[in-house]
Amino acid sequence: MEGLLKQYIEMLSSPGNASDHFWELEERIKRDRKHPGVLLELDKSRAIWDIAFFVREGIIGIGELDGFSAELIEAVKEMVSR
Repeated sequence: MEGLLKQYIEMLSSPGNASDHFWELEERIKRDRKHPGVLLELDKSRAIWDIAFFVREGIIGIGELDGFSAELIEAVKEMVSR
């Protein structure tokens, strides 16, 4: 989230028309809201599906699951390969 705010500040601080910056920011926020790293509801019963989604989207890598059980890691690998 911090990275997005910095990008917004850079965009708003760049040379140009204020109204153009406003409309560009509005479109960017709409797009960014849909990104799973910005807004996510976690539910324990869906955790494995969320982890597989993160891996598939490139938000996290399989290597970052080292602390999880071998069964979970294998299940995530199977889900991602589908």
